[in-house]
Amino acid sequence: MAKAQRDKDANSGGGIIDSVPQSTVFVNGELLSINGSKGTGHGTGLHVKNAWETANGFSKVTVGGTPVNHTGNVDTCGHPRVGGSSNVNINTSG
Repeated sequence: MAKAQRDKDANSGGGIIDSVPQSTVFVNGELLSINGSKGTGHGTGLHVKNAWETANGFSKVTVGGTPVNHTGNVDTCGHPRVGGSSNVNINTSG
């Protein structure tokens, strides 16, 4: 089981999701993150605001055909997702 990632959740480098490309599915009152969500800057190059995206979501759980992100997924900047929902998990073993 892995924690669902949402708008305002961070990666290990401190990049925080602030733009989610879907507007219909919420977890704990925040939009559920899917591949392609963007976020705040946390360095230079690939780490600047909106240069990186969430990626590597679980393909068996999707919103509009796009995989949902969970803790441990590695963003395009190379940082894994951390934190996440305290009570909504994705069963990545199935």
